[in-house]
Amino acid sequence: MSVQSIITNLVLRWQFKNGSKGPLNVGAARHKVDKLADRYPPPPKEIKHTPVPANAAKGLCPAEWLSVAQPQRTVLYFHGGGYFFCSLKTHRPTCAYLARTAQARVLSVDYRMAPENPFPAAVDDAVAWWKELLAQGINPANVVFAGDSAGGGLALACLLASRQQGLPLPAGALLFSPWADLSCSGETMKTKAKDDVMFNPHLLPEAAALYLKGHSAKDPLVSPVFGDLTGLPELFIFASEHEILLSDSTRLHDKARQQGVKSTLTLRQRLPHVWPTMLMLPEARQDLKLSGDFVTRVTAAAPQARAA
Repeated sequence: MSVQSIITNLVLRWQFKNGSKGPLNVGAARHKVDKLADRYPPPPKEIKHTPVPANAAKGLCPAEWLSVAQPQRTVLYFHGGGYFFCSLKTHRPTCAYLARTAQARVLSVDYRMAPENPFPAAVDDAVAWWKELLAQGINPANVVFAGDSAGGGLALACLLASRQQGLPLPAGALLFSPWADLSCSGETMKTKAKDDVMFNPHLLPEAAALYLKGHSAKDPLVSPVFGDLTGLPELFIFASEHEILLSDSTRLHDKARQQGVKSTLTLRQRLPHVWPTMLMLPEARQDLKLSGDFVTRVTAAAPQARAA
């Protein structure tokens, strides 16, 4: 465990967890993360940053590309934030780093969020962008879906919705601490409540309620852990052994394997929720390198698939 992660855990527990013991405050949460993101440096010079405006005619929300000079593959990325906060700006450094480690171009999607736009807005936006990439002629075997926390759940929901609609599926899905159960019924919501340095357990049901607006939390497009995962592409899941969403990842992994889906679950100790998005941590950079290796491996057969 690095010195940086020890300090980060202390700061998160003091400023984030202790500062959020009351009811969920959407405006305050958005302001806090946006203010922090304002201090982030721009993407490295070798990473091309290309904003993409919304296209109402195609039903596309805004997005942005982060790309190496000669990308070999594509990553469709959905940011976390409980479906109500965070943005392209907050996750730009992560997407830029992943673009480099995977030698890819990463499309980060600015999907609509609650409470202004509850379910199914985020899923509709995710699927719309997947349809657009397919319409542009991108080989699905050369694409990986990715996301952290709520974005990880959204990546899974996009897989399930795409399968329902008869769309081709990508080569794999990369998931950082995915929020895959908005019913918040996982046992670690209680057993890891003290260990988790970021979240007080009451906040997740409140965030879920903003997104659900009365919709069932057991709908697989909301909580993919309750869905039929048969036929999904390979999953690569990261989770901390000390976060309240741990059981979302373990149940997802177990169910995927039971239903014939190849899945790898990588657990780390004493790291915060979605640590791979925290680039100041050596552990984050190490695991983004592993993530890049996964993206490279599962898309390796794409040229042959295109030729066929």
